[in-house]
Amino acid sequence: MTADLFRDFWWLIFPIFGMGMGLWGMASSERRSNRVMDLIKSYVDQGKEPPPELLKLAAEGDDYSGRTPQTRQHSGAWTFVTFAAMAAGFTTGWWFVRGEDYAFPFLIVAVVMGVLAVGALFILLLGRK
Repeated sequence: MTADLFRDFWWLIFPIFGMGMGLWGMASSERRSNRVMDLIKSYVDQGKEPPPELLKLAAEGDDYSGRTPQTRQHSGAWTFVTFAAMAAGFTTGWWFVRGEDYAFPFLIVAVVMGVLAVGALFILLLGRK
């Protein structure tokens, strides 16, 4: 029973892991934000002016990585390239096995990756500069 369940749904490991990493990142970001606010509060309680770097961190919100708009754009470009390459790879895989019973999942993944590549391209071209 357990072996059949794992055999049929092994692929769910990847989205569950991705969701777990997303939750971990959100919790980590929240902890960082709370620490920055507590530090600013301690400066204000002492009657001191908080350092400008600390105020800058608080103003940036969730982006503590210090990435500039240019590096964000490079990141968006890599997202597009990655999704486009995966779409091309799965399309090639579908092309080679198109006569088999298991060809349809290759086509589904290729279309999804293609849509994600187009979305990443739109975000890259029309997003914040």
